[in-house]
Amino acid sequence: MIKGFIILLQFMTRIPVPVKVEYDEEKLGRAVKFFPLAGLIIGLFLFAVNFLAGKVIDNRQITAVIIIMAEILITGLIHIDGLADTADGLFSYADKERMLEIMKDSRIGTNGTVALILYFLAKAVFLAAVKPEYILLYPVISRMATSINAGLGEYARKKGMSNGIIEKNGKKDVAVSIVITAVLSFGILGLKGLIVLALAILFILFFMENVKRKIGGITGDTMGASLELTAILVLFAGIILK
Repeated sequence: MIKGFIILLQFMTRIPVPVKVEYDEEKLGRAVKFFPLAGLIIGLFLFAVNFLAGKVIDNRQITAVIIIMAEILITGLIHIDGLADTADGLFSYADKERMLEIMKDSRIGTNGTVALILYFLAKAVFLAAVKPEYILLYPVISRMATSINAGLGEYARKKGMSNGIIEKNGKKDVAVSIVITAVLSFGILGLKGLIVLALAILFILFFMENVKRKIGGITGDTMGASLELTAILVLFAGIILK
């Protein structure tokens, strides 16, 4: 389990891990249910960045941009790339096979570009407005999205790297991930944390079902998109709930 979590950190983040563990697809797949714990590590880092930046800079907008840059530094662009690819594919109004081809293309299109612009604008505005607790919370809940997708979704392609992750997860793994996220959410924000968690779960299931209707299942790109959109939802909920 520990080796699997280390592989998860190495594969899904840029967090430096001093222990060398050989990549194992099966261990990675089985560790996905613990992704919210990796989100907690990311959240603690961003929370610290927010605190330190706030001591130096008396401007929430600038601090929000710094937080976004810090997040990119510690997570890379793997999930954001998935958001762009998903937007290019799903908004192409093509058939299923063509959508999958577009999503696999490394080049970014107009839909992906617009999606990223709106994503970063929304994130900057929301980060500037929420309480610090939500900066700690959103990386945790958003990473639960990957666990839910992997445990409840079906792979849209015949083969691929994400298919191995999906095969190693099921409903029990989803339940474990949700329980972990619920405990962390309650610990961070009390009852409000559980309300945000419930909203996030509903959104993740809704998004997954809509993706399934269009391409017959999920892919690594749509899992990344689900993660990033869930993060935006959590931050927006933080503004509404205060």
